[in-house]
Amino acid sequence: MESPLSDRLAGLLGGNVVLPVSDIEIDDIVPQAVIRPTDRLQISELLLWAASEHISVMPRGGGTRLNLGNLPKSADVVLDLSAINQLVDYQPADMTATVEAGMTLSSFQERLAPGREFVPLESAEADRSTIGGILSVGASGPLSYTYGLPREWLIGISVIGTDGVATKSGGKVVKNVTGYDLNKLYTGSLGTLGIIVEATFKLLPINPHNGILLASFSELSSSVVASRTLLHSPAAPIGCLNVTYQISRRLQDSNLAASHNLGLLDEGTALFLAFYSGRPQATRRRLDEAEKTLLAKGANAVQRIEGPIARDTLRWITDIPTQICNDAALVMKASVQSKLAAKASAEFSTVTLFGEYPDQIADSGFGSIRLFWPKFGDLQSTHSMEPQPIIDTIQQVRQIVQHYDGSAVVEHCPVRVKSQIDIWGDYPDSLAIMQNIKKRFDPNGVLNPGRFLGGI
Repeated sequence: MESPLSDRLAGLLGGNVVLPVSDIEIDDIVPQAVIRPTDRLQISELLLWAASEHISVMPRGGGTRLNLGNLPKSADVVLDLSAINQLVDYQPADMTATVEAGMTLSSFQERLAPGREFVPLESAEADRSTIGGILSVGASGPLSYTYGLPREWLIGISVIGTDGVATKSGGKVVKNVTGYDLNKLYTGSLGTLGIIVEATFKLLPINPHNGILLASFSELSSSVVASRTLLHSPAAPIGCLNVTYQISRRLQDSNLAASHNLGLLDEGTALFLAFYSGRPQATRRRLDEAEKTLLAKGANAVQRIEGPIARDTLRWITDIPTQICNDAALVMKASVQSKLAAKASAEFSTVTLFGEYPDQIADSGFGSIRLFWPKFGDLQSTHSMEPQPIIDTIQQVRQIVQHYDGSAVVEHCPVRVKSQIDIWGDYPDSLAIMQNIKKRFDPNGVLNPGRFLGGI
C-alpha cells in the first residue's frame, strides 16, 4: 500500500515515476515515497513543490553510498536519478564528454572506449555507481595518487536548485575561466546544495598495457615505507595500496592471479600492490625496476601481473572496501599528509575494538587510510552492539589524526552510534560559512537535511 505522499506525487508528476519504497532505507529509516523522474522538468517540478510544502528530498544514484552521512533529520522523498542517464556530448578530438548524472561509471567508460579514451574517475561498484553520486560524495580509488579527486577532471556542471531553476557552471572546453568555479562547491557536498543533472569532464587516452606488482612484507609499516621509496623513484607507479593480512587473504581466495607463494603466512604480514599502465615496453621496464627496488627494501617475495588480469585485480581492490563493510562493526577513513602515512598507520594498528585490531588499506601516495574493525563474534549484529566502545574507538582514531593535522570520517557504524556523533568529525572554523551557503542555496532545508557536517 502506497503512502499518501506517494499519491500526491503521482498526481503531481504522473504515476509512472512513483516506485515502491519497500527496498530502500536510509539508516533504518524507510522514506514515505520514492520517485524516478524521466526528464529534468519533473525534477524541477518536484523540488519547487517540495520547497513550498517543506518536504525533504534525498537524491539517490546507484544507492552504493546511501548510508554515508549523519542521520537524516527527515526522509520524505527519495529522488532516484537513474533514468537521467544519457551521453549528451562526446568530442574525441577535444577529449571532453558531457554526461547526465544517472549514467553509471562503467556505462560511461564503455561509451568512451571506442574512441580509445576514458574518464579518470574511480568508484567501488562501477556498474552501480552513478556519475552524480560519484561527484556528490567525492569518490576516489587506488589511483588517487595520479588522478586525484573527481573535481580535478570536472570542467562543467548543470544543477537544479530547490527553486526549480537549472543553473550551469563551467563549460564544455578545457580552458574555461568565466565566472565563479561552482564545480568544486557542488562536488563533495552530498547533494545538500542542489541536484546534479549533468557534468562535463576532461578525458585521457587509454593506455595499451597494464601491470601490477604484488609484494609481501613482514609487517604493514615496512610495506608502507617501501611504497614511499618506490613512489619517489624513477619506477614510480600511478598508484599503490598497502593492505593487511586478512585483506590479502581475500585476494588469494578470489579467482584472481594472486600467488600463494608470496609469503603471506601469518597475521602480521602485509601485501603491497603497485599499479602501472602505459606503452608495453616502457611499462615492463618500470615493472622490472620496481621489483628490484621492493626486494632491496625488504620484500619477502614479488609477483607480477600483466594484461587483462591486472585490470581485474584493480577492479577487485577498488570494490573490496564495500564488501568488507558488510562484515565490519566500524569503518573509518583517515586522511593525513602522504609523508606521514607510515607513522599514522602504525598508530592506528594499536587501536582495538572488542579486542580486535583493525584491518587497513593504506594509500601511501594519497595519504588516505581505511580502517576496518570486524564484528565481535560471528553472529553479532551491528544493532546489538553497545555503542560506547565504538564511540571510544572513534575518538582514539580522531586523537591520532588530530596529532597529524588530518581528518577522519566514519564510513560505517551502527545507527545507535551515529545518533551520538558527527560522522564527519570536528567542526572546522569555516562551518558558519558552510551553513550560510546552505541557507542561500537551500533556504527551506529540503535537500538531504542534517546529513552533512554540522547537521547541514
